[in-house]
Formats: sequence, structure tokens, C-alpha cells
Amino acid sequence: MKKKPIRHTKTYHRRMIIIIGIIATVAALVITRIGFFDTSENRSIDFRFKLRGAEKPPAPVVIVAIDEESFRNMPERWTWPRDVYGRVVDNLVKWGAKAIVFDVVYSEPTVRNPEEDLAFANAVKKAGNVVLGMRFVVEQTEKFKKTLVQLPIPELRKNAYDIGLVHHVFDEDTHVRKNYMRLDHGERQYYSLSLKALGAYYRQNAVPLNMDSQVLRWGELTVPLYKGNQFLINYAGPPGTFETVSFHKVYHGKDAGPEVFKDKIVLIGSTAEILHDVFLTPFSEKGNMMPGVEIHANVINTIMTKDFMKQMDNFSAFWLVLAIGLATSFMVFGIRTLAGLGILAAEVLVYFAVSQWFFVEHNYIIRLVDPLFAMVLCYLSISTYKVGVEEKESRKIKDVFSKYVSKNLVEELLKNPDVKLGGEKKEVSILFSDIRGFTSMSEKMGPEEVLEILNEYLTEMTEIVFENGGTLDKFIGDAVMALFGTPLYYKDHAYRAVKTAAMMKEKLAQLNEKWEKEGKNRLKIGIGINSGEVVAGNMGSLKRMEYTVIGDNVNIASRLESLNKELGTEILISEKTYEQVKDFVEAKKHMEIKVKGKENYMDVYEVLSFAEKEKIQKPL
Repeated sequence: MKKKPIRHTKTYHRRMIIIIGIIATVAALVITRIGFFDTSENRSIDFRFKLRGAEKPPAPVVIVAIDEESFRNMPERWTWPRDVYGRVVDNLVKWGAKAIVFDVVYSEPTVRNPEEDLAFANAVKKAGNVVLGMRFVVEQTEKFKKTLVQLPIPELRKNAYDIGLVHHVFDEDTHVRKNYMRLDHGERQYYSLSLKALGAYYRQNAVPLNMDSQVLRWGELTVPLYKGNQFLINYAGPPGTFETVSFHKVYHGKDAGPEVFKDKIVLIGSTAEILHDVFLTPFSEKGNMMPGVEIHANVINTIMTKDFMKQMDNFSAFWLVLAIGLATSFMVFGIRTLAGLGILAAEVLVYFAVSQWFFVEHNYIIRLVDPLFAMVLCYLSISTYKVGVEEKESRKIKDVFSKYVSKNLVEELLKNPDVKLGGEKKEVSILFSDIRGFTSMSEKMGPEEVLEILNEYLTEMTEIVFENGGTLDKFIGDAVMALFGTPLYYKDHAYRAVKTAAMMKEKLAQLNEKWEKEGKNRLKIGIGINSGEVVAGNMGSLKRMEYTVIGDNVNIASRLESLNKELGTEILISEKTYEQVKDFVEAKKHMEIKVKGKENYMDVYEVLSFAEKEKIQKPL
């Protein structure tokens, strides 16, 4: 026993779209949770920084740059003697610097002259506000890796106000977006150079420092933490945003003085690329990297201004992606694929604008790439299903109508989303044509000759129907039933039907001349046309369906065709049809005609001649 074909209803397709949207949302959650887009998410943060643009840093920070200009203007070539730094410290103290911070690690004694280290140490001691750098170094042994702590030499360390970590946090793409607030080694804790610089500025070295996984508290400072020991840097701008003075100017005491350094945090460090202390940051473009000393300046500026960055946690991100996925599925649920693309584009733009607003106005980093991925995945999944369904429906329409209408009309049907095939009431015109006396004529002809004449006749009549935008409903033996105004509606359906009748009459005359020369019989036809409301749609059984129309107005058109034999006419139209085409036809009125199957008498019109319009109206 053959299985019945499965017919999927609109309800079924709606349920499938909902299910697909949920599955796509879950898939987006899984893909985003495993960190697949982490690098892209970080790059989106960089883009938001660039879109925000540079801001003038209000923190009292000045950078003394060990740069190429200083290499050319210092009395000695690099590397410089340690007493050079002592002289710079002396000048900065004289000019009122409140904290002097070296983003340099002096972990080895000078090999030139021990007196240089002593001179530098004395200057540091005298200043009383110098913070020195320290770092961790990983050393590879034969069996394992060993982490070493590199501290300033004892002479400097004991005279410094404090020491701090010079390290930054590197993301997978080697960009620096965070700073270590603390790193542990054994039982010792070492804090950020930037934090210690602020401790020197506020003179709070003796104040207890408390730190948990959420926040660091130290005197006047309260710093929110990221991942327990890191800090999100709110970059003020690209390299060169902070006021910078070349090292040689401070050393020589020229073009620099208290007007620049008084009550400032002075950061001393390398900005020359040849010293390799430069890094990629959110503002890096085309390899433009930021010196490590300026990254510390950005950390200090962020903490002093309390302009802290906050990043969405994983729990909130999970619910955001879930909500975005379901919302996208809901928005594209009941609309066409192309319209859904417009909705998706609008959703993406709105979401990006909202994320940028949170970033600029509230320093809040909401996830950008993960939700956008959820939007696109849900749209593509649902649209793929919709396209598949639409293609199936298109093939169905082509299969149904390619036999009944022209190829151009089939394409118009596929483009028109308002066409209904399930059944609807419509105002149309119905044409019936029939060959007079064909049955008795065919009895005198051979079967091959009958088919040859009939096929040639029906082919020509069908082409005329198609040419005028009509639908071939069916052949009933030698009779033709054609529809105008359905399934694609034309306002001038009556005009098209009458024009078709006139062209059929003219074409038959041409065929008769041809057949007569070939020694074949001539044909006569009768045509009936009526206009009015009918029920149109696919009708039949599950195994065989056809597009057709039913209703009393269909019966009237058929009766008018039959009436031609009684009245001796060729084309008869109803009064309803005549009212719509009276400006284009010459017609003879037949009054009070009894039509089979109708109780009341009717007025009918015999079309004697037809005049074409200049243009046929396009479908509405």
C-alpha cells in the first residue's frame, strides 16, 4: 500500500521555524561559550576605542622619553652611565616632581664604574619619591622552567621609595588591554609599577593594602579587578597622547622645568623602538605600537580619574546571547527572507550603536561579536529553511501553472507574494469556446486527421490566451475554458477576455484558409464570456489537483457559449462584461434571452467588432 503524500501546513512550517530558531540559538551559545570568538571580541573592543577617539588625559602624568632624539643629544653613546639617571632625578626633584618612576629594571651592577651606581643610589635616596621597576623572568633548565625575580640592585632597592612590576597582560593576539595589579612568587606579593607610582604620589607606602578577587583598596585608591589580579586599562588615546619630554632635555636642564614637572608623576622609560619596549594596544594601527612607559601612564590615568572599564561577565553574556538569538528568531519568524535581511541589518546597527553608547557613556564593555554571531546564525538558519520551503512552493506553482499559463505569467506569479492558491473569491472573466458540429465532422474524418486539426487549432487558441495574460483552465474535448484575472489579478480582465475572443475568431479565419487549401474541412466556433465573482483555487483530490474556478458566473459563461448556436452568433458576452468593454466594442444587444439554467431572462451582447487599447494594463 502506498503511503499518502505528506502535506505540510503553515502551522507545521511555523513550528519548524521556531524549532530551528531555538536550535540555532543553542548552537550559538555553545560556539561562543568555548571562546571561539574571543580574539574577535577583543578586536571589537579595539574598534570601539578607535571609534570613541582620543581624550585628553587629566591625570598629572609626564613621560620622560629615552628616545632617538636623546641618543643623538646625550654626551655619551647608549648605554649611558648610571650617574646620568642620578642627575635627571636631581633635576626633577628641583623642579617639584611629586613622584619619579622608572619603567626600567636595574637588576645588574654597572660594569663600567661602581661609583656610577652609588651616585644614582644617592640621588634616589635624596629624592625620597623614586619608584623602581622589577620583573619576573622565566628560565628554561634541562628539566623544567623556573621563574626568577629580578629586583633592582641592593644599593638602589634600599634607597627607593618603592618598587613595582613592569609587566603587562598579553592577550592571545599579543595586544595589551590589561595590566597586572599583582603577581605572587612564593609567599611574596609584588604589585604593579603603576600602582606603586600612585602610592608615591599620595605618600601612602605605610598604609595597609588590601586586595581580594574583586577589588583592591589602598588608602585613597579603590581599584576594581578583572579575573582576580588584572586591571582593564581605559586607554586615553594612541601613542603620544600624554605629555612627553625627551630625556636629554631633562638631563641638560634645557627646555624643561617646573612649569612641566611640578606636582607631577614623572614616568621615565624607553620609547625608542630599537629598545623593544613597545607593544600593540587598542589604538595600534599599521604596526604603530605604544611604549610600555605610556601604557603605565594610561593605567595611572584610569585609576586617578576613576574612569574604570567594566566588562560583561560570562553569566550575563550567556543570557544576552540567548535573548538575542530568540529575539532575532521571533523578528524574522513571519516575514520573507529579503525583508528578514533588512530586519537583521537594522538589528545589527541598533545593537552596535547601543554597545558603543554603553562603552562611551558608561565605560561598560558588553559583548559584541557573540550576539552578532547569534543574530546572523539564527537568521541564516531560518532563512535557509524558508528558502527551501519557498523553492518547493515555487516548483509546485510551476508544475501547476506551466500547463495553463505562459512562462512570463508563471514568473510573475512567483514574484507576487499576494497570490493565493488555497481558495478565494475574486472578480474575473471566464471565456468558453467550442467548435460547432465537430463531433459529426470528426465521424467523417480519420482519427489522425482529427487529431492533427484539433491539435493545431488548440495550440493556436492557447497561444492567444497566453498572449493576453489569461490562464488556460482546461480543454473539454474540443472546447476551451480560459480565465482572466486569476491567479494574477488584472483590473482590465474583461477587456483581455474579449480581445482574446476577437483574436481567436481572426486566427480561425486564417486557419480555415490554410486548411481549405490543404483540402481539409473548415471549422466554426462559438465563444461565450461572462464577468463576475467566482471562487478560485486548487481543487481536486490529494493525488490530483488543478487550479480552476467555480460558481454561478462560470455556468453563465458556458451557457452563453452554447447560446451562440441558437442565435447564430460567434461571440456573446454578458451585460456585466459589456459594461467593462463597451468603449472598445461594437455590439448588438439581444434582449430578454432565456439562458438555460436561469429563471430570469437576460440581455446579452453579440460582439461585432473590437478596437484595441494602446497598452494593456500591468497586473495590480
